[in-house]
Amino acid sequence: MPADTPALHHTGLNSTDPAAAISWYLRLWPSATRASFAGRPAVQAEMYLVFNEVRDSPAGAFDEALGRPSEQSAFWHIGAFANTTSMDVDLAAIDVPHLPLFVGPSDEEGVWRSGLTPYSGIVTRNQIATAEPAAQRPGGFSYVVGPDGALFELTGGPNTTSSLSHIHFFHEEPRCAVNWYVSNLGMTRPPVRNEDGTTSARLGDEPCQAELGQPGWPSLERVGTIRQPRGTVVYGNGSMSFYPRQCVLDRCGSAQPLVPSRGQVLDHVGFVVRDLDAWHAWLVAKGVTMLEHVHDIDEGRAFMFEGPDRLAIEFLDAGG
Repeated sequence: MPADTPALHHTGLNSTDPAAAISWYLRLWPSATRASFAGRPAVQAEMYLVFNEVRDSPAGAFDEALGRPSEQSAFWHIGAFANTTSMDVDLAAIDVPHLPLFVGPSDEEGVWRSGLTPYSGIVTRNQIATAEPAAQRPGGFSYVVGPDGALFELTGGPNTTSSLSHIHFFHEEPRCAVNWYVSNLGMTRPPVRNEDGTTSARLGDEPCQAELGQPGWPSLERVGTIRQPRGTVVYGNGSMSFYPRQCVLDRCGSAQPLVPSRGQVLDHVGFVVRDLDAWHAWLVAKGVTMLEHVHDIDEGRAFMFEGPDRLAIEFLDAGG
């Protein structure tokens, strides 16, 4: 395996009107700037948002009536780390509404950020009845819908360092996905924090398959969100987490497998590497499905392949 660890560079999105989409993201995140990458219009922040113009509305748009897209890929959402405590005021000023977070299966109104729930943390159906009432807390997670139906999460509290660099995914087996990213892309598992304040290496999960946890709230869906088993990997400049596919059993009327991310509003995720040719050769030898072999872009070279559950991943030259 090549020695370097990939670093997050961008999210690729499909849009019917990239110029309008970019204007929206710049209102949402004023510290970002208008840019271009690989010959496409982009937003430049802690990660780039790179837009591909399409004629028809891309699949994967968030459907507020469902609390999810009608077709879900492995790409759950993008987002930003920020202090959300009073963000409702800021977003109201730019006419961006929050999505409701339901606090239980019978809730009809929801709250706009998780810190406003009547209990502390995520609770399951059985825990709701016995949960101790909690005071409102600063911060928490919240969601808005961006152009073309892209789901965008804002998460953090008063001590959060602002950064537009948040990505979350769904996988059939989140812990197996962790093993794949570690074995194939050189990413690492986050360390275990011990009671004495020290850390130790986190071992891989074998077997990596695990039973689904109970749905929990607050959630974008009234039926709750399945958050366990969860997996996380660390890359060169951050981390990303994986959660189970939500349309299992009869939660969505019938079980619905994840669809390829390519062509959806959240199309792919891009990482920078130092030795592009070495990474390409390594992944080809590992039998990884190539979507685009090494090709030139304005800033250097790139190639694209499929990760777990047909998530499209792009690798770029370090100079890109």
